[in-house]
Amino acid sequence: MHIFITGGTRGIGQGIVKEFLKKGHQVSFTGTSENSIKKGQEGLNGEYLALVCDVRYKDMITTAMKFAVDKFGDIDVWLNNAGVDQERLTVSELQEDEIKRVVEINITGTMLGTSVALEQMKKQGQGMVYNFEGLGSNNMAIPKTSIYGTSKRAITYFSKAARKEIRDYPNIYVGTIQPGMVFTDLLLHNLGDEGMKVARVIGNDVEYVTTRIVTGILNKKMRINIMSNALLMWRFMTSPFSKRNKHIK
Repeated sequence: MHIFITGGTRGIGQGIVKEFLKKGHQVSFTGTSENSIKKGQEGLNGEYLALVCDVRYKDMITTAMKFAVDKFGDIDVWLNNAGVDQERLTVSELQEDEIKRVVEINITGTMLGTSVALEQMKKQGQGMVYNFEGLGSNNMAIPKTSIYGTSKRAITYFSKAARKEIRDYPNIYVGTIQPGMVFTDLLLHNLGDEGMKVARVIGNDVEYVTTRIVTGILNKKMRINIMSNALLMWRFMTSPFSKRNKHIK
């Protein structure tokens, strides 16, 4: 299969790139700069195409998509993974540029990516689009995450609506991925003391998460939820005996 991933140079995105390549698939992925692309290619093996793309601009996404199709053909799976966290400040403390940055990348970028992907998949007659949920998708509200949480809650509604818009295309799907709390550099950098306590209980390795995401995609699951309510409860119940601190320094 041909997989297209936005934001594939680090964190979960890079983990998904590696996992699909490991399984022998062709992968196209994007990064925001030549430097990020260069770092993202380190240690990769298999058939892949790395492309510079800022997901805030539809023409850049379209151009990247065309390069990918020219190289590997039809896109079977498209993942709108590119996203950013917010600074840990209250909304009254955040600067205008910071608010716009999170909204434009997380919401606008996902919407534009979905638009480009579905247009291509309608021509192909098949394909799967996955959008990434996150904190806020389940209506949980946490101080100093107001912009980020709102952006992820918006993705939940948007994905449901987009899914209904393609009901006349039985071989095209729009799904969602809820990765849960993942030990990435971005997460660890932004965690406060309270966040650290929670992360020690419910946080997961990138490898753990990406393996399950890829398995879910290959099984054509519409919703991939790494941290189910049952697993979450089990983690909290067994947390006194858990040794999940190895990634938190």
